[in-house]
Amino acid sequence: MNVLSKLITEEFIQIIDEELSWEDAIKLACKPLLKNKMIEERYVDAMFDMAKKHGPFFDIGKQIAIPHARSEMGVNKTSMSLLRCLKPVYLLDDKDHPIDIFIIIASADNNSHLTALASLSEILISDDLVNELKGLRTVSDIANFFRKEEEK
Repeated sequence: MNVLSKLITEEFIQIIDEELSWEDAIKLACKPLLKNKMIEERYVDAMFDMAKKHGPFFDIGKQIAIPHARSEMGVNKTSMSLLRCLKPVYLLDDKDHPIDIFIIIASADNNSHLTALASLSEILISDDLVNELKGLRTVSDIANFFRKEEEK
């Protein structure tokens, strides 16, 4: 099942080449989800609250962050978006947590995102695939990368 590539489509991928605060990066990453009413503004606020309360827990290493919050905090439809930052963003303004890729996960319930998350995890455990992903510079190349990886 190509669940991941159905969620992370061109419409939900952005690339930015400017310095951002971690809050602005998350807001920008959420913008397509908000525009399409997949999430509500309170979901973005919930991610900020979680980070401030629990620290940079969504920094999964390899300069990748997967911000998320609970489904009841404003998720209307299971969805994902990706923001590729060409200049590192420091999560919680901490130089020990530079982030190049933000992948927002919004799940409408406790289970509907799990297949996509499993596919994403398979990609992210591979240093070669992460490096390939980080080398991509266009929205279409990133979307094609996820399609190609799911077809393997």
